[in-house]
Amino acid sequence: MIVRPATVAEIAGADNLSELAAEYAAESLIDGMPAPATKWETYRALEAAGALHIFAALAEDKLVGFISILAPEMPRYGVAVAVSESFFVLKAHRHTLAGLRLLKAAEDKARELGSPVLLVSASFEGKLFHVLPRAGYAEASRIFFKRVAHG
Repeated sequence: MIVRPATVAEIAGADNLSELAAEYAAESLIDGMPAPATKWETYRALEAAGALHIFAALAEDKLVGFISILAPEMPRYGVAVAVSESFFVLKAHRHTLAGLRLLKAAEDKARELGSPVLLVSASFEGKLFHVLPRAGYAEASRIFFKRVAHG
């Protein structure tokens, strides 16, 4: 298992992207949110601006997981605050510690970017919700949502 920085092009071009995306969507969809419709051009623009940082977990050169972080300067705090935009590891590879290694890479990047924290969200029903506290993460808030558009 190798965890290393990756580019949008590498993630978008992964041979098993459709498998990974399907499993990710099945585990992370929030009722009321639209189905994922990845805007690769937006990811490329964020990457080109230095605002998006991605790490990939590879097993025998196959993409098995990834984490992407954004670290915009937050006006309220006056510093960059790193936020996990996407984080997923295929279920068949979770026993390899790929997720923890991806988190560590993201934490190191957040530190390098001057962020005092790394914010990571997790579904109440997901395994990540139970893993994060054991990895030193504390629950800081809860996100509520309300459907405001019909369609």
